[in-house]
This record gives sequence, C-alpha cells and structure tokens, in this order.
Amino acid sequence: MKKFSLLGVCLLGAFALSAQKVVVDDVEHALKGDKPDYAAALKNIKPALTDETTKNDPKAWRLAGQAAEGIYDTYFIKQSLGQELTPEESKAAGEGLLSSYNYYLTALPLDQTVDSKGKVKTGKNTKPMLNSIKKNYYQLRNAGVLCFQAQDYKGAYDVWEMYVTLPENQLLGKEAPAAEADTVVGEILYYQLLSAQAAGDYAKSLAKMQPAIDKGYDKLDVYKYGYEAARQLQDSTAMTDIAEKGYKKFGTEDILFVGQLINDRLFKNDIAGCRTLVNEALAATNDVAVQSQLYDILGMVFEQDGDDAQAIENFKKAIELSPETGKNYYDLGRVVYNQAVKLDETINDEAARASQVNPKLLEAAELFEKGYNLDKENLTQVPNILYRLFYRLGEGYQDKASYWENK
Repeated sequence: MKKFSLLGVCLLGAFALSAQKVVVDDVEHALKGDKPDYAAALKNIKPALTDETTKNDPKAWRLAGQAAEGIYDTYFIKQSLGQELTPEESKAAGEGLLSSYNYYLTALPLDQTVDSKGKVKTGKNTKPMLNSIKKNYYQLRNAGVLCFQAQDYKGAYDVWEMYVTLPENQLLGKEAPAAEADTVVGEILYYQLLSAQAAGDYAKSLAKMQPAIDKGYDKLDVYKYGYEAARQLQDSTAMTDIAEKGYKKFGTEDILFVGQLINDRLFKNDIAGCRTLVNEALAATNDVAVQSQLYDILGMVFEQDGDDAQAIENFKKAIELSPETGKNYYDLGRVVYNQAVKLDETINDEAARASQVNPKLLEAAELFEKGYNLDKENLTQVPNILYRLFYRLGEGYQDKASYWENK
C-alpha cells in the first residue's frame, strides 16, 4: 500500500485554503495598474466572494465593487466624449454601477469590529468605499437611464431603486448621501413606475404611483399608467380609486377616469349615478371629441338600462360630433341589430319579417360597415357579425355573407 505523508496532506490543505487569498491580492495589484481590465478583474474576484476562506473578507468585496465601478466609469467616459454606446454597453454600464453599490454595502459591515467597550471600529476598506458611494450617487440616475435606453427595464428599476432608497439606508447612517430635491426624486419614481410596467411587474409599477405623487410629481401620466397597472392586476378597487383621484384633479382631460367611474356605477347598477357623472362631465368640457365619447358612454348607459330610444339618440349625437369615429357607428349598429333580433322572435309571417325586420338588419349592416371601414384595427369582430347578419337575411344576400365570412 502506498503511504502518504501527513505533512504533505497538511501542506496541500494550506495551499488550497490560501488560493483565493492569492487571487484577491492579484486582483488588487491588477486594479492598481495603468490600464486595468475591469471586466477581467471582476470575473477573477467573484469566486473569492463565495469561497469559505475569503467570503467574509471586506477587501475582496471592496475590490469587486471597485472593478464594477470601473466598468461603469469606462462607459461613462466614452459617453461623455460624445461616443454613442451600444445597448449592450449601456446595460453593462448600468449593471456595473449598481453592482458596485451592492458589493460596497455588503463589505461595510464586514469591515467593522467591536472592541471590549462596545465601540464600533472600521477598517481601512471603509473610507474609500464610502467615498465612492457618495461620489457616484448622482450617477445612479444616469445609470438607470442607460439601462432604460437599452430596454433593460428591470435593470433600470433596480438602479433607480438604489437611488431613491440610498439616502435612508440605515447601514450608512450619517454617511448616507443627501437626497436630491423632491421634484427630481418624484420624476425618478415615475420612471420606475414605467420601467416596472415595461418589465411586466405591475405590482411594483402600481406601488410607485403614490410615492411619485407624494414627491410632487402628480402629472396626468402618473395616474394613467398607475391605472393601467391596476387594470393589468385586475384590481378593480385600485382602478376606481385612481379614477376618482384622476377625475377630481384632471376632469375630462382624459376620458379614461370618468369612464372607469361610470363602469363602476354600472357594475353597481347605479344608472342614475352614471347619468349624473356623464352630465357633469359634459358640462365641464368644450372639447368636441370628448363630448362625442361622453355621449357614446351615455348611450351605453341607456342601453344597459333597457331604454333603446334614448340609447339611439345619444349614439347619434356621438356620431354627429365625431363622424370619423368608428366605435360610434358600431355602438349604434349594435342597438339596431339587437332590436331586429328581438322583433324577429315575435314574428312568424315572412311578409312581416321582410317589411319590419329586414330593414333594421340592413340599417345595422350599413352602420357596422361604416364603423369597420373607419376603424378596422379595433373593430375586428365586425366581419363575423356581418357574416351572421347577412346569413340571417337569407336569399339574395348569400354573396355578402360569403364576402364577410372570408374577411
């Protein structure tokens, strides 16, 4: 049997334990060079951040932060010289600066010791890290923009999250950078709202709406995108709450808010409340396009209440005010078509059907076609409706039915 030297085994173990410490020293030396390769330095130091012998070494984390910071600085200098960054470079720059902060914030508590009197003392790594944290604070805004421009929306959100939360970071205490003016922070919170929404994280998006407003950034788009986040989350309570606030502040500047409030009242079968809201909104605007939308909404309210005559009257007012809006014709056509179907159910005589039902069906068909030609993008259901309508008319309309069946 081959004999192993116990001394040799111990030496091998000692070498293994010190390997990552050698790497840390090598990276430190490389970063002190004239032209450091920051990306290579970061790649080389990363194993030391998880190795048992170095994962609690503040110097390893500080060097990782320094390398990541260098990556951002490299691209920032290029940008400052008027050179356009590629999306990949923009993303790398943003991620680099955010990573540097995360590395430094991990290192700070590792660089502290408590003496016998309970006093906390910091090591030699702390001061340079705090200097970088303060120096680059304003750069976080730019780093977020770079990520956003590169369509790295999650990255943009995360970078800006560091920006808005860093001044209150308890780990930094009095060494934390001072927050910028509320107007600046509020705008960043709004861009976080947009970033989270673009990334599909609607909960985070909605959560940024009120903080942005609280900082004074209470523009129309904050409410609109906040509402959209709530809609995507199917949070009807939040939708109505935002609509109430938006309508109170902006009135009919955007029809979205009053529309949601009317939908909420329709859901509660509060027809009188719906009419009151529409009439208030009509009295508050001189915008013809908005008035047309409101009359269209009022028509739908009467339609739900079973008052076809009033529904038709209001849909016609909507068309009169905005004759190029396809939805107005579609809504009017829908009421006329439904009247024809109801009437057809009460008639058994073909002559009566031809004289009473068919004219209404043809009137509805004309309205549907008009609306579809004006707005094919949104009225995609119309061809199928027209196919069934002409099929219902029967003899003499087979060609039209076939035409719309194949649209």
